[in-house]
Amino acid sequence: MDDSNSGIIEFSNTICQRLQNRKISEKNYSDLDNFPLIAGKQCLYVMDWHQNKITYARGVEQMLGYDKEVFTPQLILTYFHPDDANFVARIIKVAVNHATKIDVSNTDLFLNLAFRLIKKDKSYLKVLRQTKTYSVDDKGILISNVSFLTDISFMNSYDKVEWDINYNINPIDFKKSVFKEFQNFFTNREIEVIKLIAKNYPTRKIAEKLFISEHTVYSHRKNILKKSNCHNASELIMFCNKIGVL
Repeated sequence: MDDSNSGIIEFSNTICQRLQNRKISEKNYSDLDNFPLIAGKQCLYVMDWHQNKITYARGVEQMLGYDKEVFTPQLILTYFHPDDANFVARIIKVAVNHATKIDVSNTDLFLNLAFRLIKKDKSYLKVLRQTKTYSVDDKGILISNVSFLTDISFMNSYDKVEWDINYNINPIDFKKSVFKEFQNFFTNREIEVIKLIAKNYPTRKIAEKLFISEHTVYSHRKNILKKSNCHNASELIMFCNKIGVL
C-alpha cells in the first residue's frame, strides 16, 4: 500500500472515531431503491463515516465487477489509478474533514470528481463520481454521503483528475482547508518556480531570478507538470489556483 492509500485509510478511521457518540437516526434507503440507473454504466453507494462502512450499494457488480462483500471503504478509498490516487485522496480528505466539523444541514453540499478507478478485472475506467450529503446528526454534522458513479470513458480523451466542490459556506475558510491539504504537494523550490511561471517568466529569467541553471529550471518544470498531471503552463496555473498555491 502506498503512502496516499495508507494515509486515507488512516483518515477514515480518524473520522469514524470523531463521529462516535453522535446522536443519529436510522436511514431506510427507500429513496435510493428506485433511483434510475443505467445498467452497467452507473452505480451508487452510501458511505457511512460514523460506522466506516458501506451501508447501501446498487449496480456496483454490474458496472465494476465487485460484489458487496469486497466493496468496502478500504476498497473505494484506494481503488484509484496510481497516477490519480494522490489527487483524489487529498480532495476526499478535504471535503469530508470540513463537512464533519461544521453544520452542513442547510447547505447545498456536493463534490464532483472525475478520475480513473480499477475494476475487479484490473482494467481502468474513467468515472464521474457525484457525491452529496445523505445524513447528518442532530448538530448538522455529516454522517454519511451518497455517491453516484457514471462511466465517462467515452467522453474523456485525456487522463486528468477534475473536481468541483460546492459548500455554500465561507469560501475563504474552505480554500484554507484545501491549501492545508496540498501544502506539501510541491516542494518550496517548485512553488518558487510556479509563481514565476504564473508571472510569464521564461526559463532563462526564472534561472536568473533563482540563481540556478536553465537545465535545473527545465527539470523543475518537467517534474511540476508530471506531479500535477498538467500538460502546459495554463493548466498548471489553473490547478495551482484551485489548490491555493497561487
